[in-house]
Amino acid sequence: MDAQHEIQVESDAVEIKTCCATAYQSDVARFLLGDSFHPGGLKLTEHLGTLLHLGPQQRVLDVASGQGKGAIALAQRFGCQVLGIEYGTEAVKKATETATEVGVTHLVTFQQGDAERLPVSDGTFDAVIACLDRLYRGCTTCE
Repeated sequence: MDAQHEIQVESDAVEIKTCCATAYQSDVARFLLGDSFHPGGLKLTEHLGTLLHLGPQQRVLDVASGQGKGAIALAQRFGCQVLGIEYGTEAVKKATETATEVGVTHLVTFQQGDAERLPVSDGTFDAVIACLDRLYRGCTTCE
């Protein structure tokens, strides 16, 4: 593969991710999908936390955290520290605002990042959750 082709592939990937992030952080997506975009909703997210035996000593990475509902629910229910990584900057802003409103900023933080290039060090977290539907099935909104 030549350098020009690699640049084009990377450019296309960024364009698709940006398009998907824009679609998922929109009010329309929230209206259609509800507050939690994780498959199974908050009930399944909390069940996952129980299966993982989360507690105040654990650190959780939530990849593709969206507007933060799952990360906030885990922190509230289990007292664990959660870092949410989300590609969309507006979703990160909304997630941070919600964490502030419900008083869990001492447990939950959100930052913009790419799930394919996570801005975290290896071995930093006890558990990782991800909205695999968004990460691996692809975004049909932009096709």
